[in-house]
Amino acid sequence: MEDTGKRVLRKGFTTGTSAAAGAKAAAAALFGSLAGRPYAKTSKVSVTLPRGGSLDVPVELVEAAGKTARATVIKDAGDDPDVTNGAEFVTEVEFVRENGKRSRVIIKGGEGVGVVTRPGLKTPVGRPAINPVPLRMIRASVLEAAKAASLNATVVVTVTVPKGRQLAEKTMNQRLGIVGGISILGTTGIVEPMSLAAYRHSISCGTDVALAGGLNEVVFSTGRSSEKVVEKRLKLPVIAYILTGDHMGYALKDAKGRKGLRKVTVAGQFGKFTKLAAGHFETHCTESSVEFEFLAGLCKKRGAGDDLVKRVLSANTAREVFFILKEKGFDNILKTVTDMVRKNSEAIVGEGTEVKAILVGYDNDIASVS
Repeated sequence: MEDTGKRVLRKGFTTGTSAAAGAKAAAAALFGSLAGRPYAKTSKVSVTLPRGGSLDVPVELVEAAGKTARATVIKDAGDDPDVTNGAEFVTEVEFVRENGKRSRVIIKGGEGVGVVTRPGLKTPVGRPAINPVPLRMIRASVLEAAKAASLNATVVVTVTVPKGRQLAEKTMNQRLGIVGGISILGTTGIVEPMSLAAYRHSISCGTDVALAGGLNEVVFSTGRSSEKVVEKRLKLPVIAYILTGDHMGYALKDAKGRKGLRKVTVAGQFGKFTKLAAGHFETHCTESSVEFEFLAGLCKKRGAGDDLVKRVLSANTAREVFFILKEKGFDNILKTVTDMVRKNSEAIVGEGTEVKAILVGYDNDIASVS
């Protein structure tokens, strides 16, 4: 994948791969130590990826003493804007007993790994927020180390993220009902740069949690300012509100066909709404610009004079256009934009789900509803 400068972006590895690599390095050191061999102070381990192949992951530190070993891996997200990039993942493996026929791996979450407190996620309530694929990767990594050591044993693996609580504050975990730390995620083991897969994952999980909580409607907001305003109007439980950021299109596609979902409300301010009205549902500034010509066209259709049309075309921001239209009494144009957002959103969600659009003003008010 390339960025706007045509530079090839570097891939990274997931939090799940970080934990799996630490588990394998620690298990290899532990099993070697138990067999009376000096444990390997390896600088990297090979982790088997969920979809085939393997990845060599650097290991920062390995220690073994008695019946316990631990390894530290520094998460490398490549060129992806991931809040966990550079974070320490410390995985401890503790020997419990030797087994006759097969090994058993018990996986726990330590400090900095969140705990699930609401239903609707892939992980049951009360369990550490380690998703199914990372669980399989951690287990497989320990079993590979056991096989290499010709040992069958019961071990306890504890994943710790020392700064996990602080990092979680920058994620959607609290809203999803994950408390005390970050989630251990990843379906491929690899982080695709700029994919924003973790953010989109949080959107899907938000809908899951709302439905599991007995709700039949959700509110997709493009930003926190918009969300705060609609919260006061709609007065729904907190789990109904899902921040989509620039990924409204993804949120609506993900909502399509969801069993039990009866209503979706789309909320946002004028800048994002002009893009959505024009059919651009991935609304990051590098992906789509404010639709000044589109807005000027609407003004012409609604009877605005040439002077106003010129002011719209020469405006610097959507916010400026919004206040020009308010000043000149063209609330009908704001309503038209809101109507178009609703219709475009309906086309994505499909039949069977009611769609409502709320245009939020810049003074903590609601400018238009459709």
